[in-house]
Amino acid sequence: MREQPTGESLLQCARDVLKNNVLPMLQGDAKRDVLMVMNAMSIAQRELQQGTAPDEREQQALAQLLGEPVFDVAQANRELAARIRAGVADPESTECAAVLNHLRDVGKSRLLASNPKVLKGQSA
Repeated sequence: MREQPTGESLLQCARDVLKNNVLPMLQGDAKRDVLMVMNAMSIAQRELQQGTAPDEREQQALAQLLGEPVFDVAQANRELAARIRAGVADPESTECAAVLNHLRDVGKSRLLASNPKVLKGQSA
């Protein structure tokens, strides 16, 4: 069992302090910088909430698309990009739908962490 407070709780507390105590005193570039830091903290908090599931899903999907085990997701994404450039996902290909579904799923997963407001009102 983890110690309390959790990293997620600490991020929320720090964000609240910045928002309520520091941000109102700032202007210009300093205010923009603190807003950027607060946004980064929100992203980190959402990633903590999601855990490793999105990364594991992406790794499994890449392994299925590439037809081989994936140990390095970044390398697997480079391989998929090379295959896309080579025409694997062209509209007439049999792999097109699978590649597009994968890209949509990964994009949605990343948006859930980085900017979930974009997905509000979207169908699942």
